[in-house]
Amino acid sequence: MNLGSTDRGAEKYAIDCKHLKRTIDRERPDPYAMLCTHIVRDDKDCVGPFLEDLETECGLWEPNTELVNRQKNRL
Repeated sequence: MNLGSTDRGAEKYAIDCKHLKRTIDRERPDPYAMLCTHIVRDDKDCVGPFLEDLETECGLWEPNTELVNRQKNRL
């Protein structure tokens, strides 16, 4: 079965990265902050993008627990 581009488990979306921390920062014009917790980035802004159909090009991306579980449930 070919799932093509609709298979989110095979694509690298920023929202599915284990290093992503979503939080509120009231000091920002847009208070919703997407931060990278990877040791290299040290809580700086995630490179994103956070659009439905655009993968991240971040070289530090790793799947989060939720994505891993979704992939296991598909099998």
